[in-house]
Amino acid sequence: MTKKCRKTKVEVQSMAKGENIHEKEVLTSELAAIIGKSPQWVRQLTREKVLEQVNRGKYVLSEAVQAYIKHVEGESGNGKISYRDEKAEHERIKKEKAALELAVMKGELHRAEDVRAEMADMLTSFRSRILGIPTKLGPQLLNISELADVTGILTKEMRSALTTLADYDPDKFAEGYRNGPEE
Repeated sequence: MTKKCRKTKVEVQSMAKGENIHEKEVLTSELAAIIGKSPQWVRQLTREKVLEQVNRGKYVLSEAVQAYIKHVEGESGNGKISYRDEKAEHERIKKEKAALELAVMKGELHRAEDVRAEMADMLTSFRSRILGIPTKLGPQLLNISELADVTGILTKEMRSALTTLADYDPDKFAEGYRNGPEE
């Protein structure tokens, strides 16, 4: 199966005249017709330094088309991100930020600093209750000789301390937001 090569009208005309397509100069209006844009658009791309004129209103066809393709694909000749891509990225970030802020306001998402503060409070309370068990229960356990009774009392007190961690209240996390998001 052979591949057919289609030549553009400009290439055919250039080859008929014996011109090298890589040196062919075209007018602004011709370049606009080739890339399917208006001459004003071509001039705007020239002002933005996407396209480079060789003479007033003239472009080297192959260079201009390649530069335009790079521009459309989001590349700029100097290795920088194009304005359009930069703006699109900026808009994507703004949209993501707004979605996160909305989730926080709805209570579907908690700020890291609110979670850290609330968890630190919960763990400090739990630690205090666990460390207080020997002092609280020591005198009671002195007079009990049955192992099952001692185990039952200790288990009951430890479960009570563990409820400190189980009593998660999402509203406490949301309070951090209501008291003012930290910027």
